[in-house]
Amino acid sequence: MTGRITGATRVLGIIGDPIAQVRAPEVWTGLFRLNGVDAVCVPMQVEASGLASFLEAAKALRNFIGLIVTIPHKPAALKQARSPSERARRVGAANILRLDDDREWVADIVDGIGFVGALQMRGKPVAGRRALVVGAGGVGSAIAFAVAEAGAAEVTVFDIAAARAADLARRIGATGVPARVGAADAAEFDLVVNASPMGMKPDDPLPIALDRLRPEAIVGDVVVHPPMTKLLTAARERGCYVQPGTHMMDAQCAAMAKFFGFDGGDWSPAAIAKVVGGA
Repeated sequence: MTGRITGATRVLGIIGDPIAQVRAPEVWTGLFRLNGVDAVCVPMQVEASGLASFLEAAKALRNFIGLIVTIPHKPAALKQARSPSERARRVGAANILRLDDDREWVADIVDGIGFVGALQMRGKPVAGRRALVVGAGGVGSAIAFAVAEAGAAEVTVFDIAAARAADLARRIGATGVPARVGAADAAEFDLVVNASPMGMKPDDPLPIALDRLRPEAIVGDVVVHPPMTKLLTAARERGCYVQPGTHMMDAQCAAMAKFFGFDGGDWSPAAIAKVVGGA
């Protein structure tokens, strides 16, 4: 692909509200060019009230690769899918959608495996760690389940919606991993994750109390812009290993590419670094 958009160019969409903060259009359009695929990734701001009608209308697009789904649509997107993966059913959310031969939505969620995979790529295993996940929405649920499946000793969940946190803790506990609802306080944890939108705005307060954060803890954030949030900056100053949201996003691109039907090519973090200048 030369970078020109033609009548044969296919479209991968990313939907959310807001949408200006997403990095996917740059990353995926660059990956398509690197891999010789005539396609572009386009941001699409869709309000929650219009999601169902948007997804129904999108079925008519014959040059549509599929959709990446971001805040706040992940739980609702799952409900629109006729064929969700077992992982998406368990998590209760979807972050990727594609159409099957009957023009019905197929869904999966790879946020969690991206988060854990990014840590593993850098020699930071999750097994045996006591984890705190703040945010029990789609991405938080995916990360909490993935952390549990990767061998975490326990998972504690916090969300401003207490019932949502309690439901997630109950579902994780049903897998055999100890889980409970707790406070947004980093004390006593080996792995601390902000899976809430807090940190996207410059005046956002810290989403997690760090007063008793230990330097050997890992601190991760799902916020992509800015890459180094206030939370990550404060944790790094305390000596912690930190993982920006970009690492989680980059580590799931290969799984997304396979889901969308691109079995060959290079969709790795190293390839992403080539197309976005090492971001």
